[in-house]
Amino acid sequence: MRPHPLTAGTRLATALALASVLATCPGAAHAGTSAPMSEPTAPLPGAFAAPTPEAAREFIDTRVPALLADHGAPGILVTVVADGEMVASGSHGVADLADGTPLDEQVHGFPTASVAKSFTAVAVLQLAEQGLLDLHEDVNTYLSEEYRLPDTHPEEPVTLHHLLTHTPGLDERTSFEDPDDPDGQRDLEEFLRQVTPERIFAPGEYSAYSNYGTGLAGFVVQEVSGVPFEDYVVQNVFEPLGMADSEFGQLHELGEHHTLVTAHTADGSAIVQDHIPLVPAGGAVTTTADMGRFMLALLNGGEVEGTRVLSEESVELMLGRRFEHHPDATAMGYGTYEWRTGPSRAVGHGGDLNGLHTGYLLLPEQDTGIFVAVNGDDTDPEAGASPLHDLRFSVLHDFAEEFAPTDPITAEADPGADLGLYAGSYITTRRPAEGALRLLTLFDNITVRDAGDGTLRLSGLLAPNERLLPLGDHVFVGEESQERLFFDVQDGRSTILYLDLNPTSGYDRTSVVESPTTHRVVLAASLLFLLTGLVQLWRPGPGARSVAVVFASLTAVACLSGTGLVVYALADQNRMADWLLGASSVLTVPFALAVPGALVTVVLAALAWRGNWWGTVRRVHYSLLPLAAFLALAVAIHYHLVWPLG
Repeated sequence: MRPHPLTAGTRLATALALASVLATCPGAAHAGTSAPMSEPTAPLPGAFAAPTPEAAREFIDTRVPALLADHGAPGILVTVVADGEMVASGSHGVADLADGTPLDEQVHGFPTASVAKSFTAVAVLQLAEQGLLDLHEDVNTYLSEEYRLPDTHPEEPVTLHHLLTHTPGLDERTSFEDPDDPDGQRDLEEFLRQVTPERIFAPGEYSAYSNYGTGLAGFVVQEVSGVPFEDYVVQNVFEPLGMADSEFGQLHELGEHHTLVTAHTADGSAIVQDHIPLVPAGGAVTTTADMGRFMLALLNGGEVEGTRVLSEESVELMLGRRFEHHPDATAMGYGTYEWRTGPSRAVGHGGDLNGLHTGYLLLPEQDTGIFVAVNGDDTDPEAGASPLHDLRFSVLHDFAEEFAPTDPITAEADPGADLGLYAGSYITTRRPAEGALRLLTLFDNITVRDAGDGTLRLSGLLAPNERLLPLGDHVFVGEESQERLFFDVQDGRSTILYLDLNPTSGYDRTSVVESPTTHRVVLAASLLFLLTGLVQLWRPGPGARSVAVVFASLTAVACLSGTGLVVYALADQNRMADWLLGASSVLTVPFALAVPGALVTVVLAALAWRGNWWGTVRRVHYSLLPLAAFLALAVAIHYHLVWPLG
């Protein structure tokens, strides 16, 4: 669920961040264009055939264990379907590192994480087929007053189309609650009643991955059908498809009657999954056999062994291009997204929970699909250096390239081009409007520079740091990664960019004042100056002067401690997820303590000048300490790191 689908391999960036991984034509489409969009590319002459059972088996038996060894995860489950049947499945590694239980695809199930969003989309489309839902009607039509979204964009309502394509324009709202604290747990209804997201973009303007949006879509299914969401999906999706071992619910409870794999962090620690209020967005379990049947249904127009759960038209709504920001870029379907465009187009969904990563990929032109589940984070720092290319993505990518390889993209620098219109700082569209989760934008951002040689330079923690070569039509390609980047240009200036590897979210341009780069520079400079204030501890002086030194030093320590905890959390994103998603005050109390310290230091600085304490240089230095603290606090306040904002 946290994940971003293919939007990040780390718990936080993919819970919140982050989402997919796995030439050009004139006339860039504006990012605000909404569905229905262009249809999938038709198969071309000479398209690749589906893999034979022998080829699929060899891939699972040879390539998959090699990748497992490279990445160092505990275990992996894989299943492949082709030509209307399940042709191969397998497992490698262990289900639980503590007892060494071998992983067995015939025995072990697993949480789906955000792959569950595809199941939820099927449920919504079923009710639309029956005329009970209109995908382009205001979603508030189906909700009672206490659950409705605010009307902050008059005459631009949020619809189910927007919810299923992650384009409702909502800020990031999600929650993961302690499974051992029943009193602190909320069900779907309670969460939606208590939490109302802000609408930070007009619906259909940008994609911004939203667990809340899918949770709300599932709630609409419950409200319109009159059946609890979990029961509806079992009765109308899982049972008809023969998915006997699939179920929605709370993962720590489902484990009592499903033999589930154990999730692991990179250090091998076992994980008990959190309570997830937004069940339709990621609270499901399944097996490789069940996922095989689900993929077969999508590849076969909504039918398996004579049982139909969706019409062919509805399946096309799931697998087609329902929202695109550029005609050549990967696009969003209903409950799915493209991993690459045609020919040999790939579409599917991925998911991430703490210590568990899943994903399925369909090659419709080859009538082929593959599903992968990994029960742990990568342990090899080199193999797992990019959160967007973890073991799960590596298997899916290698499978697609082996059975439907793509041609390399060729491009070259254009020294005469003025690329300044693209330069700037961009922050993720998937961002919270309040709370300490705003901290996500501090590292989920991208900086673009005009290299001056007809290329761009791209940098960012969740983006390839490399040279970009122009392809024309505001499209660039990574010189080494071959990942494409698409800009939307309005009035001679880029307003947003998308990475082809993640159509579920983009990066919109921000001002210099709002830029995370500016914030990092200001914070670093402030902290360096505050460090010099600690020297005052060794020269306190008599009386009030000693008090002045103590307050200045404590203010510096508070700011430095708060920043140090943020840096520690960035280095251990599981810890960050616990602090941020668990509503901990660890990150917000230190900066809160710095506020009164800085205010008192201002008063003491005035007294120092009035009483002629110390020499002029030292008085100037002392007077600048609260200014440095206030600059650091301004950054902290922006990211809601000052209690009680967090």
